[in-house]
Amino acid sequence: MYLQPVVRCKNPDCPMPSAARIRLPYPNPPSTEANPPNWPADGWQLRLICRECDHWYLYEKKDVQWAPFTRPLEEETRFDFLRAELECGEPGCQSRTRWHVLDNSQMSESEALEFVLRADPVAVCENGHPLSISGTATRSAERVSSV
Repeated sequence: MYLQPVVRCKNPDCPMPSAARIRLPYPNPPSTEANPPNWPADGWQLRLICRECDHWYLYEKKDVQWAPFTRPLEEETRFDFLRAELECGEPGCQSRTRWHVLDNSQMSESEALEFVLRADPVAVCENGHPLSISGTATRSAERVSSV
């Protein structure tokens, strides 16, 4: 058994059962006999979109819990942890934001990017520009093993 960091969707209307957890990638997760690491660091933030309800929230250290699983996330063939990076298209802005999702449907890069732009509430850059209206100057998506 392994300990894996998890968060719970913050949307009170999410169809995911309240006991369900969204697993976060963590390199070399400890066994359940060990104490959970002091992770993430103070000031850590993560924009995470729930795959069940399509809502995104900003998660912080206080939202992270550790839970036991039989296998580390990296060994789960049915899950991918994806990161999409979008640069705001608003003239003069150029802020870059990262969005994450735990996916179980084998999304392609273009599907992951579209998923971010369809999120609720509307995805915004660091300066508050709605990315669906301002557009994106550059964008990329990839599978990641840490956040």
